[in-house]
Amino acid sequence: MRTPTRWRVAMAGFAISASLAAQDPGGPAADPSADEPKDQIEEIIVVTASRTEQALNEAPSAITVIDSRTIEAIPADDYGDLLRNVPGLNVSQTSARDINMTARGSTNTLSTSQLVLLDGRSLYLDFFGFVMWDFLPVNPNEIKQIEAVRGPGSAVWGANAMTGVVNLITKRPREMVGTSLLAGGGELGTLYGSLSHAGVSGKVGYKFSAGYYEQDPYDRPTGVVPGSNPPTSYPTFDNSGTQQPKFDLRVDYDAREDAILSLGVGYAGTDGIIHTGIGPFDIDKSSNLSYAKADWSQRAFHLHLFANYLDADSINLLTRGSNGLPLGFAFATDTYNLEAANTSVAGSHHIFTYGANYRWSNFDLEIAPRGEDKKEWGVFVQDEILLGDKVRWLIGGRYDDIEPLEDGVFTPRTSLLISPVPNHTFRLSYNEAFRTPSAINNYLDVTILNQVGPFLLPARADGNVALVEESMTAYEVGYTGSLDNGLTIALAAYRNETEDSIDFYVQRTYGPGNLPPVGIPPAPGVPPQLVPCFLFAPGTFPPCAAVGGGLAGVVPSNFSYRNIGKTTDQGVEFSLQKRSTGPWSWFFNASWQDEPEFEGVSALDQNIPPEWRGNLGLSFDNGGFFASTNVNYQDEAFWADVLNVRGSTDAFTQVNAAIGVRLLDERMTLSIIGANVFDEEVQQHIFGDFISRKVTGQLGFRF
Repeated sequence: MRTPTRWRVAMAGFAISASLAAQDPGGPAADPSADEPKDQIEEIIVVTASRTEQALNEAPSAITVIDSRTIEAIPADDYGDLLRNVPGLNVSQTSARDINMTARGSTNTLSTSQLVLLDGRSLYLDFFGFVMWDFLPVNPNEIKQIEAVRGPGSAVWGANAMTGVVNLITKRPREMVGTSLLAGGGELGTLYGSLSHAGVSGKVGYKFSAGYYEQDPYDRPTGVVPGSNPPTSYPTFDNSGTQQPKFDLRVDYDAREDAILSLGVGYAGTDGIIHTGIGPFDIDKSSNLSYAKADWSQRAFHLHLFANYLDADSINLLTRGSNGLPLGFAFATDTYNLEAANTSVAGSHHIFTYGANYRWSNFDLEIAPRGEDKKEWGVFVQDEILLGDKVRWLIGGRYDDIEPLEDGVFTPRTSLLISPVPNHTFRLSYNEAFRTPSAINNYLDVTILNQVGPFLLPARADGNVALVEESMTAYEVGYTGSLDNGLTIALAAYRNETEDSIDFYVQRTYGPGNLPPVGIPPAPGVPPQLVPCFLFAPGTFPPCAAVGGGLAGVVPSNFSYRNIGKTTDQGVEFSLQKRSTGPWSWFFNASWQDEPEFEGVSALDQNIPPEWRGNLGLSFDNGGFFASTNVNYQDEAFWADVLNVRGSTDAFTQVNAAIGVRLLDERMTLSIIGANVFDEEVQQHIFGDFISRKVTGQLGFRF
């Protein structure tokens, strides 16, 4: 049961890993009270919003929790399908493996503003600034809960937690003792399997897991891109499915009742299509991310060390390099991160949470050879001030020093939380956050060949080391309440103002003073007789009528990155979630997002998110039989982040469903899972695949 707010100060001094689970739930877990009623609905405890343990309704940010029961119940095909059920989280899937998401803003082919953590270990890839979800090395049954913070998190998590944070928290070995086997397969050549085993011997707990997933590609769109002007046909390329092996090992040592050492290593591999602003890359099957980590938790103190090792290769399926061959992109990074955090009490009215980290990354990037490394450090502190039993005021900030930014970045936050009655909290919040330029943004160095009719014209693409960070100022009014019957109600209204967005743009075009090279196909360049056409604007030189009467200012010769403009996003989110000790549970949520306001940038060059999104889920589980369904609705969206094409995707409604039975004293599970069961035409990005129906059968054993 929840400790009343007036006792939080007294309890804080004896907290068992309060900032522990914010980084890793490997800290000692509190035992349930022996005399707690069996039908008592367990209170939801979160750690990501403030890097300290608190009840869901006391968090200073809008946060959605997906617990292990919900993860098991929702008939999700992947993490994109699962997290699509979070209000305000825009999710797009463009291929069998490519998933991107952004909270309270438009997503794109490479979403750069959303931080993703696995037990506090960052999965954000600094070299390009995005997340590859298939590099999660654990199986879904190992996840204890997922916390999705909708809104800035830089004040405690630092760079790149600009629009939100998704923290996946895994179970301790002691929480999943036994062995689980799972195998499944079905449509689209889908085949998957997993094994996990956990045990305890005295003070030592251990678990290991392995998994494999493969799937054929979805269908590609054909014909003219909807809404494109001038009409543009979809490019053709050989689409690919995906193959994803993974392995994970963790050992916990309970040094004392209030202290624990946790060690872990893991590996995840992938291949398949990743879409970018210069077209799709096909990731080689040897691509992988491995890691090692060590954690020490003692009461509220936490020390966390991890290393990520990325080694991957890819080839662009549309863009050619200066040698006339498809543009290759091999990338390897080594990232090392050391951080410490603690929570302590001062007097009777202050709970301080504070910490620091140092991060060092080495890069080996084929298309950005000058981007060799990146060093950064940061410190944060926040004070939760108890102004009586019903009012709390949280104030804090973080300072980060990150290469190659000339100046450090300070991100403050403050929240006023008022609880007129227990378990019901109103909040008023102000946050600042930022996203740093990636190594590609700073150091891109490549020549590509643009296809202009039958001709290939070279174009330079260069990074910009003078870029400053993207910054966001966010305002939020919200309410979270929990009823005794297990119903949680949440409402939030927000306004986010983003400045200095990093934009990939045409820096220069061919024209007078910058004529294209002369060449005869297949060599790069244009025939000599076509060169004069680049001296005149379109429609002004009749001898070049065959190419529009002039080509000056039409064909790019140089691309680069710049900081531009201001974007304002605002919207409202509402959610209901019914948790129960009985067989039934359900959730409903809806989000409305106003069309963004743009200053200093053309709206035609920016993505526009869906105006309306809604999710409904219902599940039944009586032990021997279970069934679930969830419905996702997404409004139309506008896309402008790939090549020079602009277009819209239609609104869609996707229905997923599952049904199954448990046999042999619930040790064996047989189930059928359907994604997009009505086979709706679902396209989540203008250049994305059609996500068609997929039905799979699944067999599981637990012993």
